[in-house]
Amino acid sequence: MTLFKTLYLDLASKIDNGEYQKGGVLPSEGELQKIYQVSRTTVRKAVDLLVADKKIIRRKGIGLFVAPSMSNQTIFDMAGIIKQTDINKEYKIFIRDIFLRKANPFFADVFDINDDELLYAVSFMNQSKTSTLLEKLWLPLDYFPDFDINTLKVTPILEVVNSGKLDVQDLYQDFQLIEASEEEAKLLDIAIGSPLFKITNMFSDSDKQIIAIEVKIQDALKVKYTIDFN
Repeated sequence: MTLFKTLYLDLASKIDNGEYQKGGVLPSEGELQKIYQVSRTTVRKAVDLLVADKKIIRRKGIGLFVAPSMSNQTIFDMAGIIKQTDINKEYKIFIRDIFLRKANPFFADVFDINDDELLYAVSFMNQSKTSTLLEKLWLPLDYFPDFDINTLKVTPILEVVNSGKLDVQDLYQDFQLIEASEEEAKLLDIAIGSPLFKITNMFSDSDKQIIAIEVKIQDALKVKYTIDFN
């Protein structure tokens, strides 16, 4: 058996048995070369084979990730209301902040948890050649004990939310036109007071319990949305 096939089988086995979790980060090609004491060519061939078999995802300039579990359901299937018409698939995710905080009375009420329970507060940017999307995500720690921030770099939000203890069954959306604050204007490189689209997605389970909140903010002059009432 060739050396690269041996490496492929070992990595595939570690992925299948959960040593490398779905959506998680893999060692870089350079790190794999050191770990297995093999040439870069051997690593590249093994990685290419894993990519071809859809076991891992290679993101240029970011790294290697275990392919996430994907459902057949999408946010648009669930909501069927607010749809961006000019989505650019060539984008990069930049994590700005992530921390655990105590739920204030607002989040405690929304998530039906105690106000001293912890939740993840994540702030990140989704950048393409044509636009920048500011996003915030709130996840109660009790619902997402195994949350890995790196999954956001390769996994759709719905899959991230579905990775917790509860399954997403419904989605409530709120669509607003707002004015850019000083911070938002700086991040989006626009003037203070410029029009922004703000979309809030609240994911719920079969009991209508809210399990995650996502907020998306974009320059209203650079993106288009359609509203489907069917």
